[in-house]
Amino acid sequence: MRTNRIFTVVDSHTAGHPTRTVTSGIPPLRGTSAREQMDDFRDNHDNLRSLLLHEPRGHAAMCAAIPVPSHVADQGLFFIFSYYYADMCGHATIGYIATLAALGALPLGFEQNGMSIETPAGIIHVAGKFEADRLTSVILRNVPCYLAASDVSLEAEGLGQIACDIAYGGLTYAIVDASQVDLPFDVSHASRWCRAGMAIKEALNASSAGLQVNSVLFYSPIEGGSRHLVILADNKFDRSPCGTGTSARLAQLHARGELTLGAPYRAENILGVPFAAKVVELAQGPDGQPAVIPEVRGMAHVSAFSTLVLEADDPLPAGFLPK
Repeated sequence: MRTNRIFTVVDSHTAGHPTRTVTSGIPPLRGTSAREQMDDFRDNHDNLRSLLLHEPRGHAAMCAAIPVPSHVADQGLFFIFSYYYADMCGHATIGYIATLAALGALPLGFEQNGMSIETPAGIIHVAGKFEADRLTSVILRNVPCYLAASDVSLEAEGLGQIACDIAYGGLTYAIVDASQVDLPFDVSHASRWCRAGMAIKEALNASSAGLQVNSVLFYSPIEGGSRHLVILADNKFDRSPCGTGTSARLAQLHARGELTLGAPYRAENILGVPFAAKVVELAQGPDGQPAVIPEVRGMAHVSAFSTLVLEADDPLPAGFLPK
């Protein structure tokens, strides 16, 4: 006899971008590291990703944080999206901490010491700011981030010649001055920016230079920083200023001598909601290249406590995701 499947989740948004923290229903995963457990989920339980994130229970922009045990940090965490798996996600980490606060489940001593989180990209550290015992912001110290390539020139379909830098912030980004694209830099033109971003991503990833990027970060200068629009896929953009994208931007600016250690940087999303960021330490990348430790501060807000159900006779058990 087939039975229903039940998942409890807490939904939040970080500056507009959703995170669905799954609090129960995920089967035990094999592996000792966050990466091994993410790989087991991807290889053996990917149907749960589409079930949890695709329509009718989710949508194209949905992201989930999956807590797992860790042997090297206070908590393990990996990230699934409607269309792929990510080694690191800043907005979802902030959403996860806000969820723990809403559930009264922050670790003992978090207010004083924060906590370490093992992600597939490495160990990060998160802390919080509190007012009258209420969490008001989350501070994330990321993995070492670095500029991988500068002044890359490419021919993008429909855009012509585009210049960009490539930087790593937990994921790899093409960082592009938005003034190179003849579009108003606002949310009402987001679908056209998605097409522009994908043209750049596809041109880079198809090139013979070996420069593979996860996403494209368009920026436009504002006082004290930049406005960001991160293109994730052909119909998906990050509503938040993007934690890993902001980290990559800090690494780029520091490597170019345009942002000093400790100097504040305002990363604002296309809706005008900011993250506060700065470079807090110098470090080394995986191949010994100069790198930085970025700090990104933002906040998430809980939007729902939900129980998701898959009935035994549901004709669409994996959900669906229109293009």
